[in-house]
Amino acid sequence: MSKVLKSVTLGNVKNGGIFKALGKEFVKLDADEHGCLVLAKDIWTKMPFREGDDPECPNDLRRSEIMPYLGNCLAEFTKNGTPLSTFIPLRIDLQDTTGQNEYGIFEVRIGLLTLRGYGKYWRLIPKVDAPWWLATPYGTPNCSPNTNYSYSVWAVGSDGSGGYWCCNDAYGVRPVLCFSSALLVSVEDEREAGFSLANVPLDDLLAEIKSRTEG
Repeated sequence: MSKVLKSVTLGNVKNGGIFKALGKEFVKLDADEHGCLVLAKDIWTKMPFREGDDPECPNDLRRSEIMPYLGNCLAEFTKNGTPLSTFIPLRIDLQDTTGQNEYGIFEVRIGLLTLRGYGKYWRLIPKVDAPWWLATPYGTPNCSPNTNYSYSVWAVGSDGSGGYWCCNDAYGVRPVLCFSSALLVSVEDEREAGFSLANVPLDDLLAEIKSRTEG
């Protein structure tokens, strides 16, 4: 049975609810006076966090391969008519596992969820069939006690568990964004989607099946 969709404002979608906007599906994680924090329901692409050698900041999201990709996604949305103001700036804290702040805070309109963010919202996040990157470095070259891991970045496995992998590995990109709570989005209308069978008497269903098989 095909899904029946209805339009609502994002503010009326519950946390953990799945909705469609900009031709993509998202899960709503949270809301405050600034807007609604959302995560892509699915992986958009798979790619290395960082290619090549960069001893100064190898696992810094600001200098990653992922940010140009996300910038292109944002440009494509606006090219197709979505106002840039739809994407409320996010502040992504790039502190590492031990709390070192070598990479600082990054403000973007489309980015990645942090390890702390995943820890806060993991119960709401649908699992996907491949690992996907987080924004959080495991350690940083100049500030962390174990610089052997300064090429590692936190990611989420297909089973929902967290781990850290080399930034040269290719894993999923699952963007995080902030939208206005007034944004019109599409959600599945569960009442309408289930109406046709749940409210039809069994005798009528059997008669309809018989007429179709004998016709």
